[in-house]
Amino acid sequence: MLKRFVIWMLVLIAASSLSPLLRAQTAAANTAGNDQKWEQVPPERSAYAIKKKSAPAPRRDISGIWDALASGGIEAKGAAEHPALIKGHPQDELGGHADESLIEHPLPYTDAGIAALKEHKPSVGVRSVGPALSNDPVNGCDPPGFPRIELYDFREMQIEQTKTQVLMLYELDANYRVIWTDGRQLPQDPGPRWFGYSTGKWVDDYTFEITTIGLNPKSWIDHAGRPHTGDMKVVEQFHRVDFDTMELSMTISDPKYYSQPWQALNKFVLHRLPDDYDWLEYVCSPSDNVDYNNLVGDPVSNNQK
Repeated sequence: MLKRFVIWMLVLIAASSLSPLLRAQTAAANTAGNDQKWEQVPPERSAYAIKKKSAPAPRRDISGIWDALASGGIEAKGAAEHPALIKGHPQDELGGHADESLIEHPLPYTDAGIAALKEHKPSVGVRSVGPALSNDPVNGCDPPGFPRIELYDFREMQIEQTKTQVLMLYELDANYRVIWTDGRQLPQDPGPRWFGYSTGKWVDDYTFEITTIGLNPKSWIDHAGRPHTGDMKVVEQFHRVDFDTMELSMTISDPKYYSQPWQALNKFVLHRLPDDYDWLEYVCSPSDNVDYNNLVGDPVSNNQK
């Protein structure tokens, strides 16, 4: 995971040195040469700030390729609505706190939730530890799971709709989800899955709601190490604002660890990318992790001892 982050940052630095036309992914840039159609980088946030008239949202359609990066999809310090930071005290990013009681928007942990939280050792936020001490499961190439796939490293996603399913493809680790829309009920006693069992329905012509259960408790909710049980339920609402814009809200319920449901995303903006957009391959490779640790990780760990 660390290596992938380093590689991605190098790509972004390289992309930032290219022409504004390429960074904005305009039609003119795409016609400049075939290579520009491959391994594209999302536009910068400023590109979306330019006012332009969008076509109306299509009815009962959330399909397309969507950019989350420009809206802050990395969410490096935890879920967007509850970052593990103390407002006005950037030094607390260095960690050292036993819990999250001092953050600006604390979560409603139960006693069991607090105990589970303390078992997780993230490398970010008020509870962060050094890289050599973190027990983040993705560092060993475990899948990020859901909802973490949308609460950390949420870069681009592609949504396709069929008569019975909504398919969601993610850039991170080439992960995917299947959302069933054929009227089936969620399983009564689901076995754990990294991305759970999901059903979806239209709340209105422009709002699609997904309910997901049966999530593997080995995964973390977000990058700050928030825990969950196998009983967690996640409800997403994708609201199509217009042709080019969609808002994602997410609510998490897990009574064993949280005394009440809490909102992880609130109208998080997704921007539609061109239909010919091709994203980078961005996967966790165990063999690459070994190479990275030999070259970088182990020397850093030894220096910290």
